[in-house]
Amino acid sequence: MAVINAQVSELIKSLRKKGWTTSAIAKHLATTGITASLRTIQRHCRCAVVEKKKERKPHKLTSQVMEIIDSILRADDELPARKVKELLQSRHNITIGLHSVRKAVRTLGWNFGKPR
Repeated sequence: MAVINAQVSELIKSLRKKGWTTSAIAKHLATTGITASLRTIQRHCRCAVVEKKKERKPHKLTSQVMEIIDSILRADDELPARKVKELLQSRHNITIGLHSVRKAVRTLGWNFGKPR
C-alpha cells in the first residue's frame, strides 16, 4: 500500500472539486506513477465534497393566488379547503397542495373551528 503525501492528497481533492470521478482520479494517478486504491482516493475525497446548489422552485402561494382564494371565500365562506383547492384547479388552472390552501386560508383569517 502506497503512502499518499500531502501534495498528492491536495491533487486528489482538487480533481474531485473539478468533478472527476474516483475511478478517473485513480487512472490519472496511475499514469503519473502513483498507486492508490479506490478506497484511499475516496477517503481523501471526503474532505472535498462538492456542494450542489439546489434549484428551488418558485413559490406557488403568491399574492395573486392569495387574492383568488380570498375572493372564493368571500363568495362562500363555509367552503372546506378541499373544495377551494378544486375550484382553484378547475376555474383558474392553478395546481396547489391542500396544505398550502389550508395555510393560505389560515393567514387570510378565514379559519373556522371550535372555540376553545
